[in-house]
Amino acid sequence: MRRKSALAAGAVALIVAMAIPMYATGATQLSANMSGNQVVNPNGGDPNGSAKLKLRVNRAKERVCFKLTSNLSKITGAFIHKGAAGQIARPIITLFNTREKGTVKGCEHNLKARLIKRLKRKPGLHYADVTTKAYPDGAVRGQLK
Repeated sequence: MRRKSALAAGAVALIVAMAIPMYATGATQLSANMSGNQVVNPNGGDPNGSAKLKLRVNRAKERVCFKLTSNLSKITGAFIHKGAAGQIARPIITLFNTREKGTVKGCEHNLKARLIKRLKRKPGLHYADVTTKAYPDGAVRGQLK
């Protein structure tokens, strides 16, 4: 009887131990509410522009998936930068760099695990921006949260 109980307890412990890493490596959802008045470059952003970016950051799969919705026309790209509010920084992830309109969805694959880990742990130290034909230096921007 004791042997069956010990075996059952061992089996439960094994299942729990296997489940913890699977849960810990799951995707984290981040977002950014972007507007033209958050753009800090000297040319400024689109005063009427707004966008919403939703991210699913997955370290185990080394990818970031996104959904961008906006009121912008002639979008030319979307990027993630390492930088606090008010800072200007180079992009660390290019979500897309093509002409798009409407809602844009996609995934960037084969990203470095340390980059994804940093995004998950400190999203507020990163921002997203969207460029357009009229605003090539940034039409809208928003901090990740």
